[in-house]
Amino acid sequence: MLAALAGVAGCDDDFGPFPWDSTPTVVSVYSLAREDLHGLPAAIDFLSVSAIRVDLPGASGTWDVALSEIDGEFVLLPAGVISGIGMRPGIAVIEDQAFEDVLRAPRDTTAYTRTEPVPVRTDVVYVIRTGRRAGSACVFYGKAEVVAVDENAGRVDISIVQNPLCNDRYLVPPDER
Repeated sequence: MLAALAGVAGCDDDFGPFPWDSTPTVVSVYSLAREDLHGLPAAIDFLSVSAIRVDLPGASGTWDVALSEIDGEFVLLPAGVISGIGMRPGIAVIEDQAFEDVLRAPRDTTAYTRTEPVPVRTDVVYVIRTGRRAGSACVFYGKAEVVAVDENAGRVDISIVQNPLCNDRYLVPPDER
């Protein structure tokens, strides 16, 4: 009986099993490159699937990918592009597959860009590899697709499905595999 209770108690543990589903969450981020947009969320924390303001105290190290612009084009910046960010999340670009058809993150770590901007495109799926959970050697994976780009507003809307399971490369829940 104690063993059964220990298994149930582990469900609320930071490192315990997390239930999840494949319902995407849409997050809106604004370009870091535009001064008039400072103060708005410009980065994404893929662990919590939320938009983050990078200008707030303590924001460093709490996000994985930020939106910016280079030569007038939107780009995604992995946290490793900006010095001082400890973990180096990576972005892999998956071409010629629909969002719902991308079932696993690439195993090959060289498939992930960690220190270079990645162009924002509406015709690809991005796989994000992150691992910022304190005290853990866990890597977490998620997939994302750009669902809307508003160049005038400096905003990109991104649909995200995040796997909350440590070191699990699947991008769909166990009951959908």
